[in-house]
Amino acid sequence: MLKKMNEKLSKWVTPKSLAVFLTIVYVAGLVPLLWIGWYNYPSADDYTIGLECRQAWVSTHNLFAVLWAGVLRAVEDWITWMGYFTSNFFMAIPPSSFGERLYVLTVWIMLGMLSLSTIYLLRNIFVKVFKADPYVSHCAIMAMLFVTVQCMVGRVEAFYWYCGAVNYMFVHGMSLFFYGLLISAIYTEGKKRRQRLAAAALLGFFTGGGNQLTALNTAVVMFVAIGFILWKRKWKTYRGFWFPIGFFFLGFILNVTAPGNWVRAEDASGMNPVKAVLVSFYYCLDYCLGEWFNWPVAVLIVILVPLFWHMAGKTKFRFQYPVIVVLFGYCLVSAMMTPPLFAVGNIEAERLQALTFTMFILVLTLCVGYVAGWVRKKLDNRAQEDENLRQVQAGFSVNEIWCLAGCILFIGMAAVLTVIPDPHYFSFSSAVTDLANGNAKAYGDALEKRMEQYTGGEKNIVVDPLPCQPDLLYFSDIKKDPEDWENKGICRFYGLESVRIREK
Repeated sequence: MLKKMNEKLSKWVTPKSLAVFLTIVYVAGLVPLLWIGWYNYPSADDYTIGLECRQAWVSTHNLFAVLWAGVLRAVEDWITWMGYFTSNFFMAIPPSSFGERLYVLTVWIMLGMLSLSTIYLLRNIFVKVFKADPYVSHCAIMAMLFVTVQCMVGRVEAFYWYCGAVNYMFVHGMSLFFYGLLISAIYTEGKKRRQRLAAAALLGFFTGGGNQLTALNTAVVMFVAIGFILWKRKWKTYRGFWFPIGFFFLGFILNVTAPGNWVRAEDASGMNPVKAVLVSFYYCLDYCLGEWFNWPVAVLIVILVPLFWHMAGKTKFRFQYPVIVVLFGYCLVSAMMTPPLFAVGNIEAERLQALTFTMFILVLTLCVGYVAGWVRKKLDNRAQEDENLRQVQAGFSVNEIWCLAGCILFIGMAAVLTVIPDPHYFSFSSAVTDLANGNAKAYGDALEKRMEQYTGGEKNIVVDPLPCQPDLLYFSDIKKDPEDWENKGICRFYGLESVRIREK
């Protein structure tokens, strides 16, 4: 009986069918997140930083005028406040610049960028570098993306508050595309290689000018890549790659040497560089192994092991340095925390934690893959392995199938048991909860009513307090004090004299 069951499972659970199933699960998990985004409205810096582009659109309805206003705002901020000119440009053009209801596009942009960039990078690594089965690699990508999105910390600032999300999550996606283009260029020749390198140069420059967590992280990776090329004495082989790498470092240097950084540093109370580095190593352990290592992350590792075990059977790559790779991954995630510790002495902002968590899951996935490959190569007989590289089975083994099926069933049951006491545990369950109980609609209707008041012709506005604060949508709100900076931002955005919340 067990033999027949194994035969049936082998027919049902194939790399292709599992890839399709996991894709459906991932996309289905995104539907509530996109749906609740309909009730999303701008707040805080969306009004203050997006002011000039909003005015350019209202006065001209010319897209190029809006883009130019964004460039001017980025230049001004580079001189007077902060060096990340790419992020400053993007933050200056929130979707609400063209109309408040277009702000619903925020979550589509952020989830789309995270998903597509991760798929592009990992597919290049797994399929082009390690010659893995495309379906098996897709399974691993969908599994890690599901955990990344559904267990995301700081979800509002990661996906729904535009200024925070575009500065960190969107620029993170740019860095992944940059890596992916460089890897892809290695495996192409002629015109296609030149095109990829040119695209990588452009993307590298703007990645270097993005938020300083991602920029520093990318700089570390590039320094390691340069060291590896020089160590292997292949600098002539990869001479075309110096062009995009050089453009990245040009953007990075412009970022860190901006006059605005020194202006902002006058009011900051951060750590000295040595202390910031040491504390970042501690925080990496504390957050990654303490706060963020939950049961879905543990199950993700269990799912990834058989998938990477299967991939390792088809590659000649030796996976010789697991300790070095894992230590490098640890340093890479730690480096994400160093800039905010140096600048402000903490990483309390949820957008910082969201970006670091995203990087943690990505690095964890790659480290699990490398270690699984190393173990398989150690256990396989060398002579037999060479034969297996030619005759390895296309589908999963029985043991791999049982492991994968068990993990999927466990996740399903554990998810149900988890959301019963804590409906906001996962991103999708949080969205479903606030959609079902009416909080999302009540929140959106209240803000829509405010928009009507702001544009109704009166100059001194008093608005009702928000009836609720949905877990995924609420970031901040104006205050009872009309002199508060957020209230003033609303006034400048809509041309009002004052705005405040009504006293209860």
